Amino acid sequence: MRPELLKKTYSLKSELSQLAFSLNEEIKREEVLSKWKNYVPAPVDRFAVAADGSFNKKHYLGFYLYSVSGYAVGLKNGSTPAEEVTGDINLSVIKKTELIDQYLRMLMFLCEMKALIKLAEREKPKVLLIDGTLSSRFITVFPKTDWFCSEEFEGKIASIAGEFIPAVKDMLLEEDIVAFSKEIKEKVTAKLFKEFGEKGLRRDIVEATLSKLAYFEYLLLLHKLFYGLEFKPVVIGVAKTSHSTDIFKKSIPDIRVLHQFVKDNGYTLPQTYVNLDEIKWEFSQIFEYIEENIAYQLRDVSIRYFYGKYDRGRTISLIEYYENPDLEGITPEYVLDILSNFSVSGYPFPLRKADYEVRITRRDMEMIENLLGLQNEIHGREGLE
Repeated sequence: MRPELLKKTYSLKSELSQLAFSLNEEIKREEVLSKWKNYVPAPVDRFAVAADGSFNKKHYLGFYLYSVSGYAVGLKNGSTPAEEVTGDINLSVIKKTELIDQYLRMLMFLCEMKALIKLAEREKPKVLLIDGTLSSRFITVFPKTDWFCSEEFEGKIASIAGEFIPAVKDMLLEEDIVAFSKEIKEKVTAKLFKEFGEKGLRRDIVEATLSKLAYFEYLLLLHKLFYGLEFKPVVIGVAKTSHSTDIFKKSIPDIRVLHQFVKDNGYTLPQTYVNLDEIKWEFSQIFEYIEENIAYQLRDVSIRYFYGKYDRGRTISLIEYYENPDLEGITPEYVLDILSNFSVSGYPFPLRKADYEVRITRRDMEMIENLLGLQNEIHGREGLE
């Protein structure tokens, strides 16, 4: 960094020191504490399965190498942890490179959800813990054809992908990503060749189709999470950060305001996302036509949220839980009692373990690169290194 630029940190330092002071000016402690209900959790032991996901990528001239993974773990006293791992290592020729993270995050959520469901069906836990918010799983963008190729196909790519939804549904838990399995890929490629001839075999057109099918697979997994588990677990999402200002309506997020003033364990009054229907994904007309009932039920999912503190230290989390109509008595106290039993330094240990186990590091990507012999592949920055 140039020293001329570094000098600007000195002027920023004084502004930073005013941040906490300005917050005290914007809002009074009494107003914050009036939104907070003190509660000392009584730790309760409930068998839980926790899940997290990760992705990483390397860019070369013309394509990406990427890895996505989902990991779930169930911990019982005195027994070996139960685990499930899903994932993929693959190439992408996505053209709209500014959207690569959105695309890989969708694949990561898919893998995370599949690992969670597979382990849950095997172990039958009382609680499912997800790293991050449940509502974020609804804000997942449908991959458009023009992400991958510039030609116009007038909806034919989505229609072809939709034809394979029943096949994916039948194999839902048999492959890490069913849409990318050899069997499905061969069938999709054959269909594309029949529809478009040799052009249908191009990697960008194949990936545009399979990416949509992977998205449909993700929707099927979400539906199974909320409606398809017969043992009816409590589904909880725990997030360490949030940008919401819904409670205090200030320039600084609610979670930062609470950190500034709240010292005791407790929670804010739970609320339901009144606009969740607005932020839910666009299903695509194809999915809604083929799986009308699933689409309707997913739109009907109701999620409650509150901010909670359940351990010593400063940590306050945004906590969300699914309002399952088949379960009664799910309250913030109930949720905090569960989380406090797992808490290590203000965060549930199963989620901490999942985060550690699933993480795909830069070193991991370099190892994959070496195994594939891509060390000398052109990436476009050779003249700058």
